[in-house]
Amino acid sequence: MTKNLSAIFFAFAWLVTSCTVGDVPLATAVPPTVAPTIASATNTPLPAPTNTAAPAPASTAALAATPAPAQPTPTHVAVDLTPAQRAAIQAVSSEYNIPADQIHLLKTEAMTWPTGCLGIVLPGVMCTKGPVDGFRMTLEANGQQYEFHTNQDGTSAIDAAQQLATIQLVVLASGGSVQLTSPNIGLGPTYNPAFTGFLPYGGAVGGTAYVLDFSQKSQAQAIDINGTRGLDFIQNPNYGLALWHGGPNVQPRLAWGTQLTSGAPSSLLMSATDGSQLETLLTLDAGANPPVQLVAEAWSADGQTLYFSKEPVGIGGYILFAGASNLYKIDITSKQVTELIPLAANGGPMICLDALSQDFRFVADHCTSNVITIRNLTDSSSTTIQPPVGIAGFRIMGSARFSPDGSRVAFALGKGDPNAEQGWLAVGDRAGGASNLIFTTPAGVYDTVLGWLDDQTLLVQSSSLLCNPTCLNQLWTVGIDGSAPVKVTDGSFLTIIDNR
Repeated sequence: MTKNLSAIFFAFAWLVTSCTVGDVPLATAVPPTVAPTIASATNTPLPAPTNTAAPAPASTAALAATPAPAQPTPTHVAVDLTPAQRAAIQAVSSEYNIPADQIHLLKTEAMTWPTGCLGIVLPGVMCTKGPVDGFRMTLEANGQQYEFHTNQDGTSAIDAAQQLATIQLVVLASGGSVQLTSPNIGLGPTYNPAFTGFLPYGGAVGGTAYVLDFSQKSQAQAIDINGTRGLDFIQNPNYGLALWHGGPNVQPRLAWGTQLTSGAPSSLLMSATDGSQLETLLTLDAGANPPVQLVAEAWSADGQTLYFSKEPVGIGGYILFAGASNLYKIDITSKQVTELIPLAANGGPMICLDALSQDFRFVADHCTSNVITIRNLTDSSSTTIQPPVGIAGFRIMGSARFSPDGSRVAFALGKGDPNAEQGWLAVGDRAGGASNLIFTTPAGVYDTVLGWLDDQTLLVQSSSLLCNPTCLNQLWTVGIDGSAPVKVTDGSFLTIIDNR
């Protein structure tokens, strides 16, 4: 049908990537050769065993005796355990109302916790300064596992489950509404997110997300636990909304580009999240050929530099993986613009940039045929990541995302055929070489890598052309070795709120 094109015109890309999935499985794990689909994965705990033993008959003498004073219930905690292990068992027993003699200690790991919160950082909780030596305990009762963190002597034992719901996902849900979900995806103290994809839908700070909404028209919204509100100061946005988290005595900032319309060139603007300090950073000259519009991509860590792209207008087609076509940066004080990766000219090879590493040194590019190219912005060198061995029928690779430390890259592959789509997930080394296949999707389904939740876990969006547009996309977590796939919610990903 149509060939893979650069995902430049996002209005068209949104139509493709927002096609939805009902209960279609994300993928099948490989290896083994025959593996269950993700749709079969569940987190349902095993049922508690039923006590079928008949009660012992009461003795006549006991019935006639004068009641004795109530005695403390024995805990039956093994005496050969360490104080920290006994404390963890007692904590599980107390918190979950489970008799201590039904709780089994599976694993004890020595840890040095950064603070007195023992690796469990919760909103509004002050932590004493560390480091604190202690343990991570894994315990089991009635088929359910529990993780508790302790200090060395067991005087403090904290349930790691307290931290599982401290992030929220912002999604475009059924009916085109922007919604918050609170998935229990078990991140714990390992949470170290890396979501640095280009064409960002938004970001979050202080429990509030600021996102673009294309369900009705191009507009921006803020959403928190109290609901949504329009960001009316963002007028005529295109398809990138970048957020800087702020600094000492400096408010967080938003940046966005405006659509190119008849008689009005595209501009790049920024403001505080409340709309104050609104400022135009750059406006394109009218009559540019080809016509382009400015798109905000990412902020530098110090908030002094904004990365952006100049996207050609009018390019469409069957676009499986969105991306930027060039990259620039602007100093927000001096307004000096630096070209990093230019727009291909005169019909030359199109550049499709997927993501920027968190240290701003590397860019992942998927438009060179059958490889992921890693571009070093500091010395202009590059390496290539090859597709996994043994995949037949793919035509496009994309949605490459850097790991938190930047050493690895996860990406997706697809057939690029709307009449017979299928996808794969792979992980490779930033230094180059062959990648490892971790998943193969069912026919009619393709996956998009959204980012890394920690150095072992991906957040992935699964989309289907089989039921488009009658069902929703699905978001899944999956280990980088293909393990522990879990569906976390329905909807199209916009951003993550970190409440910790």
